[in-house]
Amino acid sequence: MPSQENSEWTECRREAWVSSGVFGFARALQAFGMERFKKNVQKSVKGFNYTLSRLYPAMDTLTHSGGAVTLRQRAKTASKIAASVVATN
Repeated sequence: MPSQENSEWTECRREAWVSSGVFGFARALQAFGMERFKKNVQKSVKGFNYTLSRLYPAMDTLTHSGGAVTLRQRAKTASKIAASVVATN
């Protein structure tokens, strides 16, 4: 979805709702569902970052530099790289 901060940016939101109506097991099933979601989100973020690094190789140095680079900073960098690629073509 477009960012509220800047309409040229795209934001990715991950949400989950876990509910269960099974009497006596509802809390356990909900906890299991949330833990499963967290593990899957970690995998998807790795895949997302991998895809971005393949699309924008110059950005890859930022993700492996060891510095504290936030996802927002990486997205801004990717946007600038994409804009420069479009401008040169």
